[in-house]
Amino acid sequence: MAAGDYYSCDVCGSKCFYDANLNYETPDSKGNDSWGNPIEPDELVRSQSFKLDYVGDMAVICRDCAKTHEVVVRPIQEPSHG
Repeated sequence: MAAGDYYSCDVCGSKCFYDANLNYETPDSKGNDSWGNPIEPDELVRSQSFKLDYVGDMAVICRDCAKTHEVVVRPIQEPSHG
């Protein structure tokens, strides 16, 4: 399968999982999905230009990188004003 059909490891860039069948929606020039419905900016995956169902953010690492790295989910820290 072509590498473009896979979600890549966020550490090394190698193939992680086949994602060609996932429900990606990329806004058109008017900000609409393929059905003509508006995609709101807060519906996009963080730091990406696409919507993926109800995903707000994601990170994936391959098996090799999982030996030396981990994915951590934590609350967003408010910047300190000091």
